[in-house]
Amino acid sequence: AARPPGAVPPGGGAADPELRQMLADYDAFRKSKRNFRNLVIECGETLQTNIQTLIDGKAFDNQSIMRVAVRLVDEIAARNLLLLAFHGMRYPGSAQIFHAMHAGAYGLLLAQALGYSRPKLQELMFAMLLMDCGMFRVPGHVREKNAELSEAERATIKTHPLVGYQLLVKNGKVKASLATVALQHHEAFDGGGYPQSLKSGQIEETARIAAIADCYTAMIEKRAHRKAFLPYDAMKHMLSAQMNRFDPKMLRAFLGRISIYPLGSLVQLSNNHAAMVVACRPDKPLRPIVRLMRDDKGLPFSSILLVDLMKETDQYIVRALEASSAGVDLESET
Repeated sequence: AARPPGAVPPGGGAADPELRQMLADYDAFRKSKRNFRNLVIECGETLQTNIQTLIDGKAFDNQSIMRVAVRLVDEIAARNLLLLAFHGMRYPGSAQIFHAMHAGAYGLLLAQALGYSRPKLQELMFAMLLMDCGMFRVPGHVREKNAELSEAERATIKTHPLVGYQLLVKNGKVKASLATVALQHHEAFDGGGYPQSLKSGQIEETARIAAIADCYTAMIEKRAHRKAFLPYDAMKHMLSAQMNRFDPKMLRAFLGRISIYPLGSLVQLSNNHAAMVVACRPDKPLRPIVRLMRDDKGLPFSSILLVDLMKETDQYIVRALEASSAGVDLESET
């Protein structure tokens, strides 16, 4: 497809400094994506091995999990665009392990917005990587059931925070302050969560961060019983139906960081182009920077083209799109 007005390719055209920097950042992300995917797989294998060790009551290697946490924090904190790599990633291992790293990445993003230091980011990542370890004590046929759970099965699922906390503290010798994220990440700000029905300030700050990141990433991931939510729909759901579950200040910070059309969202523009959000604006959430993916005939563009919807005011987002309906393979095309 021909280059549309306002679309800026790498190395071409007199672009403003912000868009030029965005192009450079996106190009750097694309070059590092394969290495990051390999890092995620390697880290996932280490996490899987050590959680199984924890479940089996054998010697648990705290330090190997902290090294995983440090590596992930160093990569993602330096380049938040790496969050795009999780979209459509065909992870070869356990979905539960992938979710731990995915949720940890978004927890990191929120904690950055809250001003966490590097050591605190590393501890948060460590805690979030292990927060669902208790789920591995839940029978697989319940954990992976592709139909509605029975009351008994839901009760079994709800045991995993306490089970995980006990495993971490007793078997893993993890500090209670870090294991508390496992215990409390399903507590709700309004007191309607589990296992202790804690509310507001009774819930540790790190667990409140984990609750938001865990919920968002769980919704945008495919599950045995449902397809993945669109990022836009997941964010909208959290801001409406589930709003009372979360610390309102943290939820606002999360919205400010990822916006109503989060990074990686596929959208239809008013000129019928399909585009992917590559940079969000907290002050102008409906005017992100997008990468054009398909023209109005559904054909891919011959080069990478970015459009700043703040500058191109004749174009606007019409709706969120599913990758399948847009004919886009997120893992290979991001």
